Amino acid sequence: MGNAPPTTILTNQCESIKGAIRETLPDTIHRYCIWHFMIKLPIRLKGVCDYKAMKSEFKSIIFNSITIAEFEAKWVAFIKKYKLEERQRFHNLHSEKKYWVSVFLKHYFWAGMMSTQRCELMHAFFDSYMNRRNFLKQFIEQYEIALRYKYDKGLHAETDSRKIHLPPFSGFEWEIQVQTHHT
Repeated sequence: MGNAPPTTILTNQCESIKGAIRETLPDTIHRYCIWHFMIKLPIRLKGVCDYKAMKSEFKSIIFNSITIAEFEAKWVAFIKKYKLEERQRFHNLHSEKKYWVSVFLKHYFWAGMMSTQRCELMHAFFDSYMNRRNFLKQFIEQYEIALRYKYDKGLHAETDSRKIHLPPFSGFEWEIQVQTHHT
């Protein structure tokens, strides 16, 4: 990157990473992966009635607040409505809001990213093939099966894409020419 630090960085919520970024990249805007917050939400909201509605309201507060004042007002109302005043985890979440709430980060370019998507997709993919109790031999066998499946799926998708030609959108001759040469 030509010795230029990144303007923004997206990581999971880890104190050591946060400290390292603060120390080595002091001018870089640090954002937490929203997926990690959402995956832990059932634990944070354990024992609360109507979890589904509560989760929807929580997501609306963090994604749909237009101003900081609106976020703060909705947050306070949410905490009060669901009686979460005594839950330390919510106090901690609020104290780190500048790292994960959209309204605090919307002024920076994120290319539409709010999570460490590739990493999460790979975790989800491999989780369906193996678990923590696998022995090394089982891990290697399952890993090979997973990679074979992914490779075969990619070949199948490529073959399918060569068979399908979408009708021209505009009807211009050049569109047909481009379509036949580049798809």
